[in-house]
Amino acid sequence: MEKTSETPASVEKETIANSIAQNKENPSQTAEIETTILEDWQIQRDEHKKSADQAFRVGGFKTAIDQYTKAISLDPEFVVLYSNRSAAFLANGETSKALRDARKCVELDTSFLKGHSRLAAALLNLKRFEQAKDVYEYVLEKSPKNSAALKGVEVCTKEITKRLTLEEQKRQEEERKRNEAKEQKSKEQEVDDEDDLLNGFFDEVEEVVAKKKEAVASSNNAIRNDRETLGTTEEQIERLLQPRYEWRNLNPYFVLQLAAASATDDDISRRYKALSLLLHPDKNRSKLSTDEARERAQLAYDQVQKAKIILADADRKKYIKSLVEEGMKQGESRWEREQQKGTDSTSTLQLLQEREVMRIFAQIEQKRREVEERERKFEQREQQQEDDQLEKEQRQRKFDKQWREKDRVEKRVGNWRSFDTQKKRKL
Repeated sequence: MEKTSETPASVEKETIANSIAQNKENPSQTAEIETTILEDWQIQRDEHKKSADQAFRVGGFKTAIDQYTKAISLDPEFVVLYSNRSAAFLANGETSKALRDARKCVELDTSFLKGHSRLAAALLNLKRFEQAKDVYEYVLEKSPKNSAALKGVEVCTKEITKRLTLEEQKRQEEERKRNEAKEQKSKEQEVDDEDDLLNGFFDEVEEVVAKKKEAVASSNNAIRNDRETLGTTEEQIERLLQPRYEWRNLNPYFVLQLAAASATDDDISRRYKALSLLLHPDKNRSKLSTDEARERAQLAYDQVQKAKIILADADRKKYIKSLVEEGMKQGESRWEREQQKGTDSTSTLQLLQEREVMRIFAQIEQKRREVEERERKFEQREQQQEDDQLEKEQRQRKFDKQWREKDRVEKRVGNWRSFDTQKKRKL
């Protein structure tokens, strides 16, 4: 026999029907039973939603998902529940499930813009940038000032452009490899003496091995030289944790003490290793005698590690270099103006350039924090709107319940019976 699943609504109808059948002679009791059954599952649904909302706010995404699921089992057509559970799935890293709930949300109510925003966010996290952009643009058609949609379109456009650029680079690289393969094949065809070719191959292998050994030795020597020029562990900790260090260390090249214009990937890797040897708490136990000293060393090491991670991203590194370059130019312009004015300033060109670079990074970080704060407030407003809507529904249910008080229901049933009796007499 095929199994069927029952929703609260179907269970409610069946229960009410059975109760009415058993209480044909008592209409008021029938109305009370119907109201009680209706109220019970709605109250349970709202309690589960409230628990889920609270868990979501404090980062308990698994608990929130579980509570939203229980609420949905009681009311599978409540759009807000699917919207909220989609957000919880997304925050918990379950992107495919978030996409499924977002689509269900849109299916239930195509006019619910928050559902479209959830759908776009899920598509964006799945790197389906073209589809996500289309959904965000639909949201903007309905709500042109929607900040989440504006930002989403911007991110999708950037990623689509980046992907096209990467595809073009990949195509060019494949073309270059094919040309090199053709040239190599042509060269191999010109070689008649296989023994000479084999000997040449082994010579090349030995040369590569020798160069590799030489490069490793050179790198180790460079790391040792860096350690000697970088000073002591205590000096580096003080440099990286000086007052307002979280703003000073926004420039990763400042953290690694490298010139952005000339630093290569090898320079970055070598300097990171040198600073790690100086700062890592486990490698400097003899120098760090107290828990406080070890904590400060760990914090300084974290600054170095963060700088290394940032510069490992080619796009971010290019962007940071452009910021440093702009700061250097502004610092030079400022120094020239002071020289022309003949002001008695102790600021050197290098000092002014460092200040301008630091100022540019600080301004960008401040703007980022402001955007983040605006987004947080926007989310709070949306949550408040949902809470207000839920409260409005609860008030309406309370009013309906009061209206269905026993005396009013009996009065309406009595009037109907009198009317029915009079009608029969006339007939």
